[in-house]
Amino acid sequence: MGQDDEARAAALKRVRKFVASYTTRGPYTLYPEPEVVENVVQGLADNLVEHGKMYCPCAPVEESKAKAHHMVCPCTPHREDIERQGYCDCALFASHAFVEAERLRRK
Repeated sequence: MGQDDEARAAALKRVRKFVASYTTRGPYTLYPEPEVVENVVQGLADNLVEHGKMYCPCAPVEESKAKAHHMVCPCTPHREDIERQGYCDCALFASHAFVEAERLRRK
């Protein structure tokens, strides 16, 4: 495994640990589509390797850098996003009510 592969594996491990911890301790759960969640996790890991921080992959990195920690996951606006639409703009975290409504809708 090359150095880049090791850095990527370490970043993925760190992001997955953060996401699991955040959803275990916090009021939110994961967005109900695992493939969407995985894409966001991959994007967070990419940003961690390339830029040193877990910048939200749903926003341009240069704009996120200009806002400092405002757009580092969990970003500052994620609570307002979840309050407004049931999930954060990246579609990583969601309210339990949104996830339950989605389950019922899909039945």
